[in-house]
Amino acid sequence: MARASMAVLAFAPLLLACIPGLANAQFPDPVQSGTRIRVWVPEPYSQDRGPWRRQLLRGTVASLTPDTLRLSVPGTDGTLAVARASIRRLDVSRGRPSRPASAIERAFAGAIVGAISTALDNDPNGTRWPNYSRGWRAAGEGAKWGAAFGAVVGFVLPTERWRRVRLGR
Repeated sequence: MARASMAVLAFAPLLLACIPGLANAQFPDPVQSGTRIRVWVPEPYSQDRGPWRRQLLRGTVASLTPDTLRLSVPGTDGTLAVARASIRRLDVSRGRPSRPASAIERAFAGAIVGAISTALDNDPNGTRWPNYSRGWRAAGEGAKWGAAFGAVVGFVLPTERWRRVRLGR
């Protein structure tokens, strides 16, 4: 009896040390079969108009194992297997916002960019726009134009939202 309990006590720290490693080898809860994701994997050569030495894949999760992600990429037959160890970044889609919500978001961003750029470009003594006597007036006018432009772009071109998912290493 004493030997059995000594053996259990001897292997308990080893077992406790391995359990977190097993838990980390799984994909997080938001990554489930049927979820639309964006994955960044290593690329040996630098590509034109892309992230430096990274390949970006977008698709739907077909299946998961603790060490492999099977991705169904639109326009391809079958699935693409991506090793968990090779994933540099993983994002989960939050979907595309409604057109009015996208217009409001882009209007705020456009107003901020318009206000800052117009205030910095303001020339009170110049003859071309913006030539307001006060910087805050130029910022207000730039915010109006930026918000209008951003709202139109946001309404016409709503884009998909993404949320980053941390993978335990």
